[in-house]
Amino acid sequence: MKTRKEWASAMLVRKDAGSIWDSIIFSDEKKWNLDGPDGFQHYWRDLRKEPRHTKRRQVGGGSVMVWAAFSARGKTPLIVLTGRQNSDDYVYTVSEFLLPFAHLTYGTDFIYQQDNASIHVSKRSTGFFSEQDISVLN
Repeated sequence: MKTRKEWASAMLVRKDAGSIWDSIIFSDEKKWNLDGPDGFQHYWRDLRKEPRHTKRRQVGGGSVMVWAAFSARGKTPLIVLTGRQNSDDYVYTVSEFLLPFAHLTYGTDFIYQQDNASIHVSKRSTGFFSEQDISVLN
């Protein structure tokens, strides 16, 4: 976090900051639980209406996880991920969905920004980024 804050502060005073921001591709994934958010027992409602009573399945009703990336120049498709993700799955997602978008849009002149989830910073993933000569913003 400290490194990112220092980088962002330095970017505020750079004259070429606009061109650098233009070359960054951001990505993230999001998991939705089909029976509602994890651990929430209450919800906001219109007090003039009757409260809703919901049933929760014992196993949580399942979930859906999606991944996407975007930049100043466009976005990838929204990808539905299957099952629990590991480093190999993440490398597959990056190679099949991020890289085609990045190379079509930027060639090889882009910076990839991701969060520090364990599968993003694993030896497998960082090795892949190094092999592919992908500049990653940490």
